[in-house]
Amino acid sequence: MDLDLCEVLDDRLVKFDFPGNTKEEVIKSIAAIMYEAGKVADINEYIEGVIQREKECETGIGRGVAIPHCKNGAVKQASFALVQLKNNIEWGSLDGAPVNYVIMLAAPNTEDNVHLRMLSQLAKNLMDDDFLYTLTHAKSIEQIKNLFKGRC
Repeated sequence: MDLDLCEVLDDRLVKFDFPGNTKEEVIKSIAAIMYEAGKVADINEYIEGVIQREKECETGIGRGVAIPHCKNGAVKQASFALVQLKNNIEWGSLDGAPVNYVIMLAAPNTEDNVHLRMLSQLAKNLMDDDFLYTLTHAKSIEQIKNLFKGRC
């Protein structure tokens, strides 16, 4: 069953020219906006979960994109952040290229594996060159919403 990403998309979690110089710094900053938006109950537990997941397997998927994520009890509501970085960051990507766009997922520790559905839907969209280009070059939340509307 596909997940409706449009229902999960939250304006508060879309950022442009996002600051950060290291992977860990970016993860912590994105976790902070998820916490502020009420998606995460315990910011430190969530950060620890994402960083632990990165240690197991880095999430730089290539072409300038990383999809850090975790499923844990600190997450109150399934969500994802779309973050265009101000600086390129080394992320251990599959293609060796730095990352300039981060899609960070948060999923509650439930049986329904919503994180796998979010990952699957996002990965399917990211394989489309037009989708990827439009997403990574968007300059407004409206452009991103329009992009996702065509995919929901």
